[in-house]
Amino acid sequence: MKVQNTTIFMGDSTRSERHNGVIPEKNGQQNVFAGDINGSLDPIARKQQEAKKQVMKIIGDARKSDQKLEDDLSERRNNIKKHKETIGKANDELKLINNARQELREHYGIEEDSQEEQDLKLLEKERKSHKPDAQIVLTAQEKERLQQIREEGLTEYQERSMDMLNSGSPYEQEIAEAQKKIKEEDGAISVIKGAILKSKTMIKAQQAADDVMEAARDEIIGMLVDESKEHIDEKMEEKREAAEEKAEKEKEEREKIEKQKEDKKEREEFSEQIAASTEFVVEAEKSIEDIQREVKKIMDDMKLLEEDMKGAAVDTSQ
Repeated sequence: MKVQNTTIFMGDSTRSERHNGVIPEKNGQQNVFAGDINGSLDPIARKQQEAKKQVMKIIGDARKSDQKLEDDLSERRNNIKKHKETIGKANDELKLINNARQELREHYGIEEDSQEEQDLKLLEKERKSHKPDAQIVLTAQEKERLQQIREEGLTEYQERSMDMLNSGSPYEQEIAEAQKKIKEEDGAISVIKGAILKSKTMIKAQQAADDVMEAARDEIIGMLVDESKEHIDEKMEEKREAAEEKAEKEKEEREKIEKQKEDKKEREEFSEQIAASTEFVVEAEKSIEDIQREVKKIMDDMKLLEEDMKGAAVDTSQ
């Protein structure tokens, strides 16, 4: 992300690339590594942690909710399995009773199409019609025949067979209860599946988590921008101060150079004066030497004249 011609890195940079939070670029721009701005990632890290906690809670709650439904479904399926096992065992007992009744019929030598057997089957039909969920309706003729059977009385075979049939009542009750519970469990399973499809808990949770992370990212970006601006302002202030200091030094250097130039000029003028004075002295020395030579010459000439005068005096005395 770029702010004021400066790239902000929200990730990690290598140690060799980082220097006081600024990563140099070839084009003269500066890349500010947000992780190195005077510990500015502390609040950002906290914001990230808060967002992560919120997301984890949202996802966790959704998973718990879905898991609870799945556990409920699994439990109900297991219940159905157990009820079916109960039905199977009860049916096995009823089969044993039915086989025993068949053996009883054979023992008494009762034919399948005999009146005694047909009356027994009518008694069985009447017994079934008394069950709560039965949809069996006896005809008027059947009711009349049942009344006649009771008036005449049941045969020994019929009484023993009905007793054996009635002994299976507990098993029949178990089957009826198990079937009822299976229907209840099937209904609950259908409702739960419908609720799962309708609620879409994880999808909604993921959307909520995305919203939380998006909001956190926006806030973090704002924090990074603020921190980077502050950092950039500090850097700009440092550069401004450095520029002012450099300008001041350059001014001092220029003043030194000007002073050196003035000193050089003065030295040159002084040198010229010395040279002129030296020339004057030399000329003066030359003049003195000439005078001395002239004096010496005069003195020499005077000596010669004195000698001549002495010689003339000698000659006069002779």
